Amino acid sequence: MIVDKNRLWVIGILLVIGAVVGLGWLLGISPKLSEVRLAQADRDTTLAQNSAYELQVIALKKQFEKIDELTDELAAIQLAVPSSGEIPALIDELNSIAASSQVVITGFTQNDAQAYDPALLVVTAPAAGAPTPAPTSGATPSPAPSNAANAATEAATAGVVPVAGADPRLTSANFIAIPLSITATGPYDRVLDFVSGIQHGRRLLLINALSTVSTADGAAAGTVTGTITAFAYVLDSNTAAPPLQ
Repeated sequence: MIVDKNRLWVIGILLVIGAVVGLGWLLGISPKLSEVRLAQADRDTTLAQNSAYELQVIALKKQFEKIDELTDELAAIQLAVPSSGEIPALIDELNSIAASSQVVITGFTQNDAQAYDPALLVVTAPAAGAPTPAPTSGATPSPAPSNAANAATEAATAGVVPVAGADPRLTSANFIAIPLSITATGPYDRVLDFVSGIQHGRRLLLINALSTVSTADGAAAGTVTGTITAFAYVLDSNTAAPPLQ
């Protein structure tokens, strides 16, 4: 009987010890281990974020090294596509190009601004190998254009064709096209130089048509009047644009 009682006590003690250990695990050790695992996961996430931030900092440092170059590019872009029409400044630039090309601007017309439309960028180009139309009408015949003149005229009338993947931030709400008509008089080659100067000027102009006619009697031989139609552009930076995806 005494042995049986001792066994019962031993079994009871073992059960109590097991219960204490189990409760200790459930109430004490297991939650702490979960906390440790969560802390480790948070640490890993933080380290990954820090690595990403370090890469961003490195990229920003490289960009900052080119801040002067980027500032100059921005200034050039703002001159090419200003936030307002700035027609007086454009006329001054055209007069400067005309003077360097030795032609005289005899007409300038600004039409009503139009909302941006990719279709405005489509211009019919002359067929490959087609001869450049020579100035027509008038008593004084104009000289046949040279190969260089042909190339210049084709470049002037080729235009720009819209391409896939245009920047979605340019919309009809913030990008404006101003139709222009410019008339210049001078020797045929000089008129083409004037057209080339417009294409490479500070202000972005898209030439979509060029026609030339011989001048009336009394003008110097070979003098023509060229009529250029083009678009000038304005970017309204105050209008919200959709973010770049």
